[in-house]
Amino acid sequence: GSPPITQRSLPRRRARRMAPLQFKTQEFPMLFTPRAVMLAAALMVSSPLFAAGLQNPTLEEQQVLAKAQENAAQASPQKRAFIDQQLRLSPEQATQFWPVYEEHQVRLGELNRRRIENILIYARALNAGSVDDKTANALAREAIAIEEDEVSLLKRSYQHASRALSPAQAALYVQIEGKGRDMLRAQEAMRVPLVK
Repeated sequence: GSPPITQRSLPRRRARRMAPLQFKTQEFPMLFTPRAVMLAAALMVSSPLFAAGLQNPTLEEQQVLAKAQENAAQASPQKRAFIDQQLRLSPEQATQFWPVYEEHQVRLGELNRRRIENILIYARALNAGSVDDKTANALAREAIAIEEDEVSLLKRSYQHASRALSPAQAALYVQIEGKGRDMLRAQEAMRVPLVK
């Protein structure tokens, strides 16, 4: 087979354009063979854990999940600092806003784990030789559910943030969260092969 898709395969100019808010997404550089290139688009969209999550993860899958968690932990202080710089919060606003932000990040982390598990389940099926109709349907439904849950989370966080911030600040916060999400999806879309 062909070599795995890696971070190095991303165009450098895109990476430069993404600064200052960069989220590492090296969670799944391996796992995909070139035969796989259509469900991925559907996967970029994902209910609670698919079949209670990834069943009996292999060592490689555990490493992917651990790396994703590590990357999120490393990016977290940078993201918070960037948002703090952009919002220019008063002390009173900060007291009310940061708990909303922290809750959003916890829930977002849960959604990201579901999303990665769904992609790993797809990779398993693909690497086994094919994605059958039942698996494809379950993967697509989970991908769509995750997207819907993430939109609901963003709406909820906006409502809470708008009580602590000015309308412009709350809109800016949601815009920053949305841009981060879009960048993550764009990077995934370049890495995850489509279903054949």
